[in-house]
Amino acid sequence: MSENFKRIDTQTPKTERWLVVMACSFLPVIAALFLPQAVRIPLVAVAGAIFIAGVVLMVRQSRQSPGNENLRRLVHSDSE
Repeated sequence: MSENFKRIDTQTPKTERWLVVMACSFLPVIAALFLPQAVRIPLVAVAGAIFIAGVVLMVRQSRQSPGNENLRRLVHSDSE
């Protein structure tokens, strides 16, 4: 058999932190649907802040990791 068939990746799949943070930004919005009017605007503001934190994490990861070219193309423009 060739070496490609013998090589097995035994590492567990990696969960991207920025993706988890962005997904969590929807929780305050969902909660705002069921809570009184007085807390809706602050919850939406919190959701926006969490989403922006996820974008910052994504940009930082794309700059630090040399192997993730798809994410790098998504974040950086072609003019660079």
